[in-house]
Amino acid sequence: MDIKKQLAICYSNYKKWKEKAISGANINTQKAIERAFFWLEIHSAIYAIGLLEASVKSKEEKMKLIEAKKKIIEKLNEYEKLLSEELDF
Repeated sequence: MDIKKQLAICYSNYKKWKEKAISGANINTQKAIERAFFWLEIHSAIYAIGLLEASVKSKEEKMKLIEAKKKIIEKLNEYEKLLSEELDF
C-alpha cells in the first residue's frame, strides 16, 4: 500500500474518533480519545518514515526503517486484538 493511502486511512480514523470523543456520541469518551490519539501517532510515524525513506542511503539506515515499520505493524496488530476482544470475537 502506498504511503498516501496509509496516511489517508490514519487521518480518517483519527478524525472519526476525535469527533466521537468531542461529541460523546454513544461511546465511552475515554476510548474515543485513546483511539484518536492512536491513529494520530500512527499517522505521524508513517509520515516520518515516508520522509526518511527518500533520503536513506546506507543499508544500516534501511534496516532501521524496516524495524520502525515492523513496530507500526505490531501496534496495528495489538489494536486489532483489542478491538476483537471488545467485540467479543
